[in-house]
Amino acid sequence: MAFTLTLKSDVERRLRELAEAEHRSMHKTVEVAIEAYLDRHQRDEWNRQAARKVYAEDAEFFEMLGDR
Repeated sequence: MAFTLTLKSDVERRLRELAEAEHRSMHKTVEVAIEAYLDRHQRDEWNRQAARKVYAEDAEFFEMLGDR
């Protein structure tokens, strides 16, 4: 998919500097950043679901802790 990305000049400068430091194109640097963001979001969602499951299974225990 192709699209246009408009960045603030400071962000563009920082992106260019990072891309040069890592010896890759700005396009590839943005692609890597987006993949990292999506992976982090997926892990965060997994953690939220796991926490809800634990709380649901041990709700009585957590209520007892709250009474102390």
